[in-house]
Amino acid sequence: MENKLLNKDNNGLSNGNNYNNKKQSYSSDYFRNKNQSGDGDIWNWIKNFIKKNLLVVLIVTGALIGLIIGLSINDAVQKLSQPARYNVIITIGFPGELLLRMLKMLILPLITFSLITGLAGLNGKVSGKIGARAIAYYMTTTCIAAIIGLILVSAIRPGSAMVPPKDSEPQKDVRPLDSFMDIVRNMFPSNIVKACVQQDKTKIKFINGTLLSEDKVSFDVTRFSEAAITDMVNKKEIFESQGNSPSTPLNKRSFYKKVKNYSKPKIGDGLEQTGNANFLGLIVFAMAVGKIAGSMGKEAEMFLAFITTFNAIVTRLIVLVMWYSPIGIGSLIMARFAEMENIHETFAGLALFIVTVILGIGIHGLIVLPAIFFFFTRTNPYVYLSRVGPAMATAFGTDSSAATLPTTFRCLEENLKIDKRITRFILPVGTTINMDGTALYEAVSAIFIAQSVGQSLSFGDYIAISFTSILASVGAAAIPHAGLVTMLIVLDTVGLPTDMIAIIFSVDWFLDRVRTMINVLGDAYGAGIVQHLSKDDLAKADLIEKAKLDREAEEQGNGRTLKDDEEDEVSFEDEMNSSKSSQVTTYC
Repeated sequence: MENKLLNKDNNGLSNGNNYNNKKQSYSSDYFRNKNQSGDGDIWNWIKNFIKKNLLVVLIVTGALIGLIIGLSINDAVQKLSQPARYNVIITIGFPGELLLRMLKMLILPLITFSLITGLAGLNGKVSGKIGARAIAYYMTTTCIAAIIGLILVSAIRPGSAMVPPKDSEPQKDVRPLDSFMDIVRNMFPSNIVKACVQQDKTKIKFINGTLLSEDKVSFDVTRFSEAAITDMVNKKEIFESQGNSPSTPLNKRSFYKKVKNYSKPKIGDGLEQTGNANFLGLIVFAMAVGKIAGSMGKEAEMFLAFITTFNAIVTRLIVLVMWYSPIGIGSLIMARFAEMENIHETFAGLALFIVTVILGIGIHGLIVLPAIFFFFTRTNPYVYLSRVGPAMATAFGTDSSAATLPTTFRCLEENLKIDKRITRFILPVGTTINMDGTALYEAVSAIFIAQSVGQSLSFGDYIAISFTSILASVGAAAIPHAGLVTMLIVLDTVGLPTDMIAIIFSVDWFLDRVRTMINVLGDAYGAGIVQHLSKDDLAKADLIEKAKLDREAEEQGNGRTLKDDEEDEVSFEDEMNSSKSSQVTTYC
């Protein structure tokens, strides 16, 4: 038995070294190719680079072409009369609409089946450790993002020179308490089928509260008869103003009505269903199914085989869709820039606000996240970032981290060789709760609006904005413009006017794409960090699984059952840990 353990440990070392060689192959290949280009033909190196990264080149090229053409035709499109303008815009954006529909078609099976297969392949201890590391990373980076936003908006003060809009569209009413309860409520959907297409949201209604004031409003009685006027006076519906002459006819005199002003507190009024899929509930359900299926052994083999096969089919569909994505992404960007009214005035009027948001996102994505990645992994974070290019471009084009999920899976698993057990667990969860860009954007926007209306904020208000921005971003759906809805929670918490969202709505479509890119990048860095921290746990899980299969094969004819093997698993793991403490070194 002891020799058997030592052999398994040696195999573990070999597997660990192979794993690390794979993990660092992307950086060595990159620098080897770069060095070869110095003493060879530069054109051959360029052709080889394009050949190896053809999809990345096509996606970036498509995005740039869409941006250039969209800006170029904006004036011409705006000069068209309706319905010609509408027809041009929907025709330009139609290929992009098809891309979004294909990606959204794959989101649901991708999230649920990936989580089930990922968790089923991990034992309870390993999945618990991986989950704890992922949540710690998500919460830490989201807090840092919100703090960066607060510091920048307080220093730059982009709202000081803004003029509030005279008219604005009515905004949805929210109550912070109900909104946070909705997040928890949606984690446990009452109907898992309905959760695929809708989620619950608390309806809000206003009620009369305390009397604030009573105003006198002039009332015109010229169209009423004297009998009708007398009747209204007797019922105290109207009152006669002072200074009227008794000889003046009633319908020529001055009257007024008393208008009472009450506070309008908001309360919940039951639940309503919105037309967005409840990804949070689906994730919780899939995690529970995956954990239980993984613990059932042979009983769940057929189920897991079906789920794994279906997940492989979805993965192949993703590959096909991604080759169409350069056309779709270019179409989406072109249509969005072409349809924007007063594009120059809009960007000029909110230039400081745009600069503040992009500067904060740039600091977080290009300095903070790479620094955290390097601190834990001691590998070049920018080489890692370069391999996530297709996901970043897709995020900008689709404006949805959920729609980008298929591309993110492909980048991490194929380009960076991240363990599928990590990606299938980390990415679906991260897509839902890791919203660094949204937290930063909501913190900046709330203080920007306070500056715009001249409202001073206390230190407690800044703390409340930070805390609420973090929690609200966790509950933001991974769909376009979800941040605007959750921003209402932040504004309502500190008493800022919610109708002021109209100021930033004109540029939100652009900034939403930028912050979606940083959300996706945060997920990608998180997967790399969690894999590095979990490599020993994954190696141990591989050893246990291999030993389990070996025992099943060796004892197949001895009358032992799977239940007997499972009872021996704990003692075997203790023996293995004791042996590894003297035989196995830490993987580098």
